[in-house]
Amino acid sequence: MVGYDGHRGWINYLAVDPDHQRSGIGRELMLEAERRLLQKGCPKISLQIRDDNEQAISFYESIGFSRDPVFSFGKRLIPDAPPYSPDGG
Repeated sequence: MVGYDGHRGWINYLAVDPDHQRSGIGRELMLEAERRLLQKGCPKISLQIRDDNEQAISFYESIGFSRDPVFSFGKRLIPDAPPYSPDGG
């Protein structure tokens, strides 16, 4: 999912089925997102990645993204569901 707020473009979700990863699909999706954002006059794309997702970090670095010196803050309004337990406990 790609968005543009008039100031910055955002990549909110990008996923490729594991059976098709490393086939160029993610790169093509990102090129199309960049093309469309550029058509709108978007000067920069931002995205967030969990700091332990090394595969995603490597992918984005390989297509020209770099780490910004920012912190990401969040506030959960609805608690996560408790982990599933098959015994109901």
